[in-house]
Parts: sequence; structure tokens; C-alpha cells
Amino acid sequence: MNFKTEEVAQMRWLCILLGVLWGQVTSAQEPKDLWDLLDRSIQSERTVLPEEISFGAPGLKEERERPELVERGPRVERVVALDRPVDPNSYVVGPGDGFVVYIWGQVNQYHDLTVTPEGKLIVPYVEPIKVAGLTLAEAKRRVIQKVQERYRAKVSVELKSLRRIRVFVTGYVAQPGAYDVTPVHRAMDVLMGVEVTPKYEVKAKAGLMVAGSRRNIKIFRRNGDTLRVDLDRFINLGDLSANPYLEAGDIIYVPPRSDVVHIYGAVKIGDRSAYELLPGETVADLVELAGGLREDAWHVAELVRFKDDGVTKERYTIDLNEQLHNPDDPFYLKPGDQLFIRHIPNWRPRAWVEVIGEVKHPGPYPIKDGVTTLSQVIEEAGGFTKDAALERATLERRQAKFVLPDPEFQRLRQISSVMGGLEKMKPLEYDYLKTRSRENRYLVSVDFEKLFLEGDKSQDVVLRYGDVINIPRKWETVTVSGQVEHPGMVPFVKGMGPDYYIRQAGGYTRKADKGKVQIIKARTQVWMSKDEAKTLEPGDTIFVPEHPEHDWWGFVKDASAVAGQLATFVILARSIANM
Repeated sequence: MNFKTEEVAQMRWLCILLGVLWGQVTSAQEPKDLWDLLDRSIQSERTVLPEEISFGAPGLKEERERPELVERGPRVERVVALDRPVDPNSYVVGPGDGFVVYIWGQVNQYHDLTVTPEGKLIVPYVEPIKVAGLTLAEAKRRVIQKVQERYRAKVSVELKSLRRIRVFVTGYVAQPGAYDVTPVHRAMDVLMGVEVTPKYEVKAKAGLMVAGSRRNIKIFRRNGDTLRVDLDRFINLGDLSANPYLEAGDIIYVPPRSDVVHIYGAVKIGDRSAYELLPGETVADLVELAGGLREDAWHVAELVRFKDDGVTKERYTIDLNEQLHNPDDPFYLKPGDQLFIRHIPNWRPRAWVEVIGEVKHPGPYPIKDGVTTLSQVIEEAGGFTKDAALERATLERRQAKFVLPDPEFQRLRQISSVMGGLEKMKPLEYDYLKTRSRENRYLVSVDFEKLFLEGDKSQDVVLRYGDVINIPRKWETVTVSGQVEHPGMVPFVKGMGPDYYIRQAGGYTRKADKGKVQIIKARTQVWMSKDEAKTLEPGDTIFVPEHPEHDWWGFVKDASAVAGQLATFVILARSIANM
């Protein structure tokens, strides 16, 4: 079909016009990019939600530039975590505290009020009531008195919410500065980094530095008082007086850590030895700070003190009974003192073994370490059941894990963990690593059948704390696994060898490597070849490995390459000989 030039031009302009119109339609239906999608989401949200949300508090619209203060829906105050109910006789009211005033009788009214910055509580139709600086109990009485002067009614005043106060942290802390807390927070809440401004989920964390004091922290009050904070005393002993409540305007000063003393040995808090020394502290104070003496503490201690040269030592013998119970003659500490409190040897030693498996009364049994024998414990456990397999019974000495280490085995394990380490081992070292990895290295060599069936007392070993006596159940089968036709458990027949059980399992498969059959002994987990194990025992395992597949094509390629190299060498040699 032939079109004139003018018709082609008209059709082209028509297509362009349709494309522009279609683009406008689709852009009105679908957003061009993510920003259009967000704008449209906001527009759709405004059709559902009101333009302005009232929070009930005047002046909040001016805070719209601070999004963390603007929430949808009514604002809900989080509950402040208290360590005890507010004490009306000690809690001092201040600006920002919230109160609820109930009036009923002549009139029925409910007022949710906040103490003004000037420290007054404004109850409608009642003159402003000064409450700042009063205790909570005094403030309640004053408000009730003023309201009842206006109304003949009953009045109830309750503290609803706590004000926020500002304190200042200075000195050796990670983040000095101002922190907002409540009057029920203590010094440790700021210094150790707990949440202290619950209203807006802001966490205050001053963070003590390593060089900062923990026991000589000062709190300077606006009224001139100075309090001392002793975090170690509070944490170790729970002394609340060492961790006081905070007040508005408090300055918490963390000085550098002063000299320390050390305590070692039989104290209850033994995971720490160094404590900051305060002026006038004694041996009794240090022992108390370390949690007190353990029950196995010897009453005679030794104190090492350095002379003025910082090198020469002096030794003092300390009678702890006298120091702890006779405060009339205290032994005062000096910087660098070291107090050693020794243990009473063999204090209430724990000694027991565990019997598990086929005895009449399995469980733990007390022993006299190194004296009680195996037969005595089995007798105390009621003897064996009819299903006990004495040929596979074991005695495991778990203390050997700690007192009998195997440094050679550990060395070989480290070598094997490195890439290429196995290739660097000598054959004997590799065999040792393989054997020790398979066996239980903590078994005591005991023949239970000889001891309990034949009466051989040479097998009646003495027991040690932590020993485990395991009497397994008779398992009258031998397991055949690997390359056999029907792998699984085969009934045990006394006196039969590996070939019998392999035949019972259907015989070898085509891929079986008959020359490398292994026997795994149930009692010791020792591996041995088929020729070494003439007879088997219940629970033993026969493993028939798979014959490795040969890469014949690769072998042919390698052989061809070698042959070619040899031919080249022969030709080259002949050429040289004929020259």
C-alpha cells in the first residue's frame, strides 16, 4: 500500500499526540518514582486523618519542628521504674510533678494538675498553692486545707507523675555533661548507664573511665551538702546509703582513682582482688568489702606491706578473729597493702562417684576418695541386673581430663589443624593421633568379668572423686555396615568370626574392598583389621569400606604422557650418541 508524503506526516503526528495523551493518563494513575509514591501516600493519609491532632496540652503546635515530641493519638506517659513506693515523708515536691485532685461532696470535680515552674499548684477557683520544697505529705495537707477553705467537700490529692530534674556529671567519665533524671533515680543509674529519661526513650550513660574512682565519688548539693558515692560498697554489699537519690542541680564529680589495696584467698567475692583505699579503712573493712570470709578461711592471715622505698617488704601476721570481732584495736591499711587469707585444707571435701546403667539402684554414691573400691560401690548400688553386659562395662576417670593432660596429642592435633599438617607428620605420629582420637583417653583399665565373675581382686581398683561407672545393657547383636548386601544388626553367635556375620548380611557387594574390612570393638572403640579379630563380642561393628574407583582415562592420559617423554628422551639420547 502506497501513502503520500502528507498522509505519512499526518499519521506520524497523530501517533505522537496519542503517546503524549497516554503518558499523561498513566502518570495520573501510577507514580513516576518513589517520591511520587510517598507524596501520594501522604495525600491519601490526610484524607483519613485530621489535619491537626490535639494532644490536650497548649502550646504543643509550636513544637512541630521537633518530630520526636510529636505523636499521633494521645500521649501516654511511661511508668517510671521504682525500687520502692515513693515515701510521702521524704519525697520533696518540685516544679513538674503531676498531681490528681479529687473533690466530692458540695461539688464533684477532678483536676489533673502540674506544679508550675514557680512551684505552685493551681486548682481552679482556688488561690495558687505553694508546694515546691515541701515533702509530699506536707504538700497534700496544704492542698487539702486550701481547697476545703473554698468548698465544703472531701478532697483527695495523689501524686500522678514524677518531674524530671537535671544533674551534672563531671570528672573522669566517658561523657561528662548534663543528664535528665527523676527524683527516684540514684547516682549509679547515671554513672553505670541505665535508662534515666523514660518519657522519650533517651538513655543517659556517663560511663566511668578506667582511671576514675569507684569509691570516692562526690555529689555536691545546691544547699552546700556533700555526699559520697561508693559503688563497690553498694554492688558488693547492697548498702543503699552508698548510692543516694539524686536531687535537682546535683553535681556528680568522679575524681581520679586513688591508691589500692589487694586481698587474696578465702573471701566470698574472690573474682576481684584490688579495691580502692579510703582514708581510715582497716583490715575488717577490706574483708567486709570482699563479701566476708568463706567458711573454709583460716583465721590467721598474712599482710605484706611495702616500706617507703617501694621495694622492701614487711610481713605481718593478722588474727582475723580479733580484727573482725574486736574493733578496739583495728589494723589500719596503707596504700599497696596485700592481704592473704588462706584456706583450711581438706575442708568438707566433696567425694562421690556416679553409677549408670544396669545396676539395681543407679545414681551418685558418696565415697572416701582413694579408699573406696569399685566392688564396694557396686554392692551399695544393689548389684547388677540380669541384663548387665560386664564385658563392655567401663570405669571413666574424669579427673584425668584436668590432672593428666596429653601434651603430645594436643601438639599433633594443632599440627593436623593446619593445612598440609598431616603430610608433615611421621607415620608413627599419624598412627598415634588416629588411635588416640578414636579411643576414650580417660578409661581406667578394669576387667569387670574377672572381678565380679572370677573374683580377681587385682581388678578391684580404688575410686576417685568424679569417677563414672557405666554398666551397659546386653546387646546380643553385631552391626555390619558398609558395602554388604543387607547392612544392619546380625544376632550374636558366640565364637563366630567376621566372615560369618558378613555372610549373614548377604555378603559383599561388587564395590566392597574386601582387603580393608575393619572391626570396631564396642568396649574400647579400637579399630582393627579383620584378620586381627578372630572372634567378636556383642555390640562390635564390622565396617566394609568401598573400593576406590579408578580414573582409567586419567591413568591412560598420564601413562601416554610419560611414554611420550620417555620416547623423546630415547630419541634425544640416540641423536647425541650418533653425533
